[in-house]
Amino acid sequence: MNKIYRKKSPLQKIPTKSVLRGFTLIELLVVVLIIGILAAVALPQYQTAMAKSRLMNYYQTARGIGRAQEIYYMANGTYTTQLDKLDVDYSAQCSLINSADKGAFQCPFGYIDNIQGGEVSAEGSNVRIRYYHAGYTYEVYSPHDAEIVVWFAHSAHPNQTECTGYTALGRRLCGSFKF
Repeated sequence: MNKIYRKKSPLQKIPTKSVLRGFTLIELLVVVLIIGILAAVALPQYQTAMAKSRLMNYYQTARGIGRAQEIYYMANGTYTTQLDKLDVDYSAQCSLINSADKGAFQCPFGYIDNIQGGEVSAEGSNVRIRYYHAGYTYEVYSPHDAEIVVWFAHSAHPNQTECTGYTALGRRLCGSFKF
């Protein structure tokens, strides 16, 4: 019981500062450097994955146009150059370039042309996608990264799909697709 009620003598040392432990500047620099290296490696892979998903989305749109063209061909004996005559809804992500030409439309990262040149022939019976990694605007010309051509059943290359890369990214994208 003595110890509980004992007063501290003025001669006893009372700690005024607690000892704080932390990271040194070198340790923090090493951590920041490692994070920077990981980000430098991950960012190009992320950009390639995003480009691949966008291009695959446009490829699926082109395949849908191809299927709708085959249905139109069975009913009419020819393909159509006008997208509004097909049962295809592209309005969620794309829009017609102008109201006079209803055979081509633009999307945020691509340009899709149904029957290039607007004349139905065996050589032109396809859907052509031009992919722009930096984004696409009809008024501003910039070279495209990749191009996918989806041929119709009654064309010069029946039911074939071709991918051509024009930049390093485009070649990587085309090399990764299995059509």
